[in-house]
Amino acid sequence: MIRSSAGRKRRRIAGICLAAALLWTAPVSAANTLLLQDDFEDGTVQDWKGRGGVEILTASPGAAHSGSYGLQVDGRTKGWHGPALDVTSLLKAGQTYAISGWLKLPAGSPNGKIYMSLQHSLASGEQYEQIASAAAASSSWVKIEAQYKLRASADRLSVYFEAPDFPAQSILLDDFRMEQLPDPGPVTIEENIPSLKEVFAGDFTVGTAFENFEITQDADSKLIAKHFGTVTPGNVLKWDSTEPQEGVFDLADSDAAVDFGVKNGQQVRGHTLIWHSQTPSWVFRDASGNRASKELLYERMQKHIETVMGRYKDAVETWDVVNEVIDASQPDGLRRSEWYAIAGEEYIEKAFEFARQADPDAKLFINDYNTHEPAKSQALYNLVQRLKAKGVPIDGVGHQTHIRIAFPSLQEIDQSLLKFAALGVDQHITELDMGVYSNDTDRLDAFPDDLKKQQAAKYKALFDLFRKRKNLISNVTLWGKDDGNTWLRSFPVSRLDWPLLFDERLQAKAAYWSIVGSPAPEAPAAPANLIATAGSSQVRLSWTASAGAVSYTLKRAAASGGPYTMVASGVTGTSYTDTGLTNGTTYYYVVSAVNDVGASPDSAQVSAAPTGSAGQPPGSLVVQYRAGNTNAADNTIGPHLNIKNQGASPVKLSGLKVRYYFTKDGSQPLNSWVDWAQIGSSNVLRTFGTVTGTGADTYVELSFTDSAGFIPAGGQTGDIQLRLAKADWTAFQESGDYSFDASKTAYTDWIKVTLYQNGLLVWGVQP
Repeated sequence: MIRSSAGRKRRRIAGICLAAALLWTAPVSAANTLLLQDDFEDGTVQDWKGRGGVEILTASPGAAHSGSYGLQVDGRTKGWHGPALDVTSLLKAGQTYAISGWLKLPAGSPNGKIYMSLQHSLASGEQYEQIASAAAASSSWVKIEAQYKLRASADRLSVYFEAPDFPAQSILLDDFRMEQLPDPGPVTIEENIPSLKEVFAGDFTVGTAFENFEITQDADSKLIAKHFGTVTPGNVLKWDSTEPQEGVFDLADSDAAVDFGVKNGQQVRGHTLIWHSQTPSWVFRDASGNRASKELLYERMQKHIETVMGRYKDAVETWDVVNEVIDASQPDGLRRSEWYAIAGEEYIEKAFEFARQADPDAKLFINDYNTHEPAKSQALYNLVQRLKAKGVPIDGVGHQTHIRIAFPSLQEIDQSLLKFAALGVDQHITELDMGVYSNDTDRLDAFPDDLKKQQAAKYKALFDLFRKRKNLISNVTLWGKDDGNTWLRSFPVSRLDWPLLFDERLQAKAAYWSIVGSPAPEAPAAPANLIATAGSSQVRLSWTASAGAVSYTLKRAAASGGPYTMVASGVTGTSYTDTGLTNGTTYYYVVSAVNDVGASPDSAQVSAAPTGSAGQPPGSLVVQYRAGNTNAADNTIGPHLNIKNQGASPVKLSGLKVRYYFTKDGSQPLNSWVDWAQIGSSNVLRTFGTVTGTGADTYVELSFTDSAGFIPAGGQTGDIQLRLAKADWTAFQESGDYSFDASKTAYTDWIKVTLYQNGLLVWGVQP
């Protein structure tokens, strides 16, 4: 969640109503690309620095989680002090990363919470995100890990560790690791599915909350515009954003948010004017630092409300004037906030009076959470009843409705709606989402099918209830649009959650289809009538088309029943020829059909054994490939290669050469780098050559020094991460290149990369 830090510009502090950044804890995958691993085994602090400039960083044996050294950080004097690392060159906007580190506190230290955070340096100021946290102790190591998607580039990016509640606490860090997840390609929305705002047009308006970064992303902004008739800026209308310093209004972000809604013909809900959270501390203090008087508090409140509401008088139709003021455990039912401590219940009256003066035409709401709970519902009811009896201009009650699959019951929600109907106020569902957990300790790495069904059923029942009570409800707003942008992935704990109607890639979920009343699209059936016909060094496969299929994926195995490896994906016809095979060897195949929903089950298995003259010398060496850079039109080519020795004897690497084929796309000289190799980057040599063939006019040839050693029997080289670029850094067009395949984001046997042993072709097919 984006938060403030001492001495820096305050930006988007998270609270109960904040839609959090896209992050969650998850296991690291073998398909990821390792970008950085700091284990401090060279006895130095490597590139880590003290964030506050006063910290003392040392590579210490006492800080080792594994090996001989780790990073010890002493000398912290503020909560935000800690070890920091510049990662500007490693993180790219739009990509998702797995970041982790092992933390511990020195012997004798009290337990404390440590955060892994990210600092964005921008022209407009600094932004800070806590992306993961863990309870650290001196008795054992704890791993902090998260997946994080970088939404926008910055002038500088720095990852750091901090302990806000323990400013003088030393920190031990080891085995820090950053990986890039495979790029799944661009996100697009489903243009032809029903629009939510149109489905419920005769019942109530349907809205969503958003953060400003979402309206700068093409797919995100399109989804918001397509489906929602009202929008709620999640944070930029709150006091800490609009008036961070007394009398200094910063309205650029709120302008952008409101303008987005207006330009898309959407009603804008203003959230929120008065709240116990995300209100700067200066509001409650006088010039001497003492608690402000009631008169000073009202003066500031009136000026703030008049300025913000006045600016958006013609654009914002509804305001959450006061937010979360109820505490049912108190005798009068009111939260004991700073507002209350200074002015008692009267501050609520004044807020509505000032709001009515600022915009006589706006609808004014009081907003709170857990209004389904009888005690809280009654406390809010009593407050609204008292205020209305005094003539306070309250037009409506907002029910946040942050719920879970397991609770509350629909009856509790219905009873609350019926209760407030007696007061003659409008009612909005203001912050709807539906978490999948029944407690704050469970954690899932994927969204199980049974929970998908339960969530869909409850969403359907909930919207059926809203339709039934449409005479009481005029708006239903979801707190976020998709599971990748939900505050529930960082609150109450960092974990995956799936509370909304669209998934992380903005595709409609079962919950969406349940409320629009249409059957969800289905994946195609498995292809039928698969036939395998053997030829010389090849097998031709054909099958009957599956209804609704967009493409097909082919997999091959060396034994009946698998395991299978992918041969080809994105095949648009109903036939495919698998080439470069060894004559006399039997191969086993299955095919699956794919559409926008997903993939079918595998077809029935078929087999064939190529016959005739071998197209290549048989051998035990195999080259595997994955696309380290899946962007087919940028200025680098990034193949990752791995050589496997499936034979019974070790193979000397210096006798091998590997060729990767591509089109040069121009006359510029070429440069190459080995960004990382398990066998040692300095042991991998590169030269360029020319070739004539479809999809290739150039190849890069990898050879190996004597120091590279041997590939043991049954072993492999491991990652060889290659990168190519033109001298002037102009773009390549890889989409038709012979060896390139963006779909191969995990290592796959790949015959379009050739391998030579002592001058003889032993793997692959040349273009």
